[in-house]
Amino acid sequence: MILPQSRFAFKSMMASMFLLPAFFVAPAMAEDAPEDEHLTLFSCTTDAVDDAGFLSLEGVEVTFDTWKDLRFRRTANGDGHELYRFEPKDYKTAFLFSNSDGPEGYLVSIRWVDQGTNYVYYSLYIPPDPKVEDDMGGGEAGLVVSKDGKLIDRADCNERPYMFISYMQNAMSCDTDNPFGEAACSSDHVYDRTEPFDVSKIGIVP
Repeated sequence: MILPQSRFAFKSMMASMFLLPAFFVAPAMAEDAPEDEHLTLFSCTTDAVDDAGFLSLEGVEVTFDTWKDLRFRRTANGDGHELYRFEPKDYKTAFLFSNSDGPEGYLVSIRWVDQGTNYVYYSLYIPPDPKVEDDMGGGEAGLVVSKDGKLIDRADCNERPYMFISYMQNAMSCDTDNPFGEAACSSDHVYDRTEPFDVSKIGIVP
């Protein structure tokens, strides 16, 4: 399967920093019970401000590239104490995918709505600046919670997340409410942003 970012010059860096190899079966999180079939699709640990927990989007593997029963969990206290769980019955329509690329970087966004509140779990890969010698690029990721365009909560990742982009895309519906509509959900073409956007506003849904 061709991953969405394959046509970009920074593919190799993305693969090493943001993605586990496509043939790799993600391990279950340590806090999962042995009988739990959920494996990790998108995860990172959070910093001390967020009480040393993790953010984890998980699913049950059906075949090599097919997943079901998606859920999201947020923990803290360094011991796996669960702060929030979203485990919808209709995971396919509850979890919404979009991605795009532009001057600010390659953005992957997973959104869902829980009791009228928007949750966005995202990763932004910032490519190296060719004008800056030895610049290695960077990125940011985390969970943003908002309602009616106002920020409610934010949990920042303190590491570059593990991600299976194409698997998540297959298992979710398109987030047609993202700024670029269905064009940002294509499986064979990453939407090219032509207009700049405010990185600080990522995840805050009007």
